[in-house]
Amino acid sequence: MKILKQLSFAFALLIMLSYSARAQGDITELLKGNIIDANTLSKAYLEPFGKGFGASLNSGWYNTAKPHKVFGFDLTVTAAIAIPPSSAKTFDVSKLNLVHWELQDPTKNMSPTVSGKGAGSVLQAIGAPGTTIDIPKGANLSFVPAPMIQAGIGLPFNTEVDFRILPKIKIPDAGEFSLWGFGIKNEFKEFIPVLKALPFNLSGFFGYTKFKSSFDAAQSGNANSNQKLNFDATGYTTKLLISKSIPVLTVYAGVGYSKSTTNVDLKGDFLLDATPITDPIALSFVNKGMNANIGLRLKFAVIAFHFDYTFAEYKVFNAGLGINFR
Repeated sequence: MKILKQLSFAFALLIMLSYSARAQGDITELLKGNIIDANTLSKAYLEPFGKGFGASLNSGWYNTAKPHKVFGFDLTVTAAIAIPPSSAKTFDVSKLNLVHWELQDPTKNMSPTVSGKGAGSVLQAIGAPGTTIDIPKGANLSFVPAPMIQAGIGLPFNTEVDFRILPKIKIPDAGEFSLWGFGIKNEFKEFIPVLKALPFNLSGFFGYTKFKSSFDAAQSGNANSNQKLNFDATGYTTKLLISKSIPVLTVYAGVGYSKSTTNVDLKGDFLLDATPITDPIALSFVNKGMNANIGLRLKFAVIAFHFDYTFAEYKVFNAGLGINFR
């Protein structure tokens, strides 16, 4: 239970990071003017968070290519952080094709995203330059974390199944979140005579993770209780794994394809220039492509430590600690 409480805090911190837009300059202020523009600006601002969280969600599944023996198992706590690329720290407002707003100063077209720094660009209403809004400041979100608890168990035919689960947890006066996932690893080389004699482990892996949350998102000056920020993410990864073990040390690597989809939806009744609107924001961030990782595991009796690094557009560092039998 203590571990679950600690993870609850970690996830709460994660969600609060997603609120950094509000902390730096209420992102719901973007609702002023035009719903289409509000979605366009919000997506451009939050993109590093959406893609980074998906990249973190897909990591940390394995620390060896060798499956457990039958009924062998592990219980592992991991922490992954995705690093947004430098190109994700700003976005070009002039390329967003806004409908209601235009740049007050066309030379200040580069505005920070949630992972950038500095003041946001100032927009003025087209045809009414006296009406302006500020794009939220950069929140300097330099990494996007995703802690996990997972367990694996060995099955016949050189197969291992892995599970991630975090029951629904409620944070008082904030919201709730939950997570689950499933993975499977199979050392297929043991069934191929030509490969069986090779002095390393070679496996295929597939993993799927689902995260779901809902948090209060009251608009400034409005305590309407039905205003929520729903933040959901799904990810899957398929990899070819290879590892080599000597006493204490295992070196492992994986190469394959990953895809994640992160949805951020602002639900409820809001006011847009005194006009009621419902469910104004619906954003979707997709991060997909080939990637590769390399890592080390140190195992002392039943205690194992691991660290790995993923090479991709959103680079991921992952570290974990677990107990491991057979």
